[in-house]
Amino acid sequence: MDCSGNGITKTIIVDQSGKGNFKLIQDAIDSIKENNDQWVKVHIKAGTYREKVNISKYKPCVFLEGEGKDVTTITYGEYVNQKTWDNATFVSSPPNVIVVGITFENTYRNSEVSKFTEAPAAAIFGDKTAFYKSGFIGFQDTLLDSNGRHYFKYCYIQGEVDFIFGNGQSYYEECLINATQGKSPPGFITAQARGLENDTSGFVFRKGIVLGMVK
Repeated sequence: MDCSGNGITKTIIVDQSGKGNFKLIQDAIDSIKENNDQWVKVHIKAGTYREKVNISKYKPCVFLEGEGKDVTTITYGEYVNQKTWDNATFVSSPPNVIVVGITFENTYRNSEVSKFTEAPAAAIFGDKTAFYKSGFIGFQDTLLDSNGRHYFKYCYIQGEVDFIFGNGQSYYEECLINATQGKSPPGFITAQARGLENDTSGFVFRKGIVLGMVK
């Protein structure tokens, strides 16, 4: 599905102080009609929103706009249960989603090495999804970059173990990647899931910066 036209047809304001249309981001998402084919902007005022946000595959054409990744944060602290990924802080399943100026954080971290598990800050499944000037902070498997074509520009991505993973066909441009490995066992920055020669998925990193800790 493609979104009709380039303009925003509706703007929804989320403000924790109650001065917008909704106090919770998920309530704003839920208010968008299914099979929407017009661009709807959800503007999220500065603040730390302690909730999980899930955009259904039936709700494309969504533009999530924060007020800057340093001031608009969505945070939660759960780990993945039986590979459903519903415990990710942010799940986006439809095509045609744009995100600007928001940080997604998963605070879950089990200090026992034997219990390390996936705890994504974001899980992206929809085609034609783009993130600009946004952040992803977690420990293991911070960013599930799954099905479809995805674009990341001027983003900040932080984690310790295999923290950019999935089988997306994705392009990362001028992003800052922070590998904060501490007491965890050796892991990788990326764990791309491409398994066949004719698989068109892959991650491309252009003009980025990688930071790391020396053990």
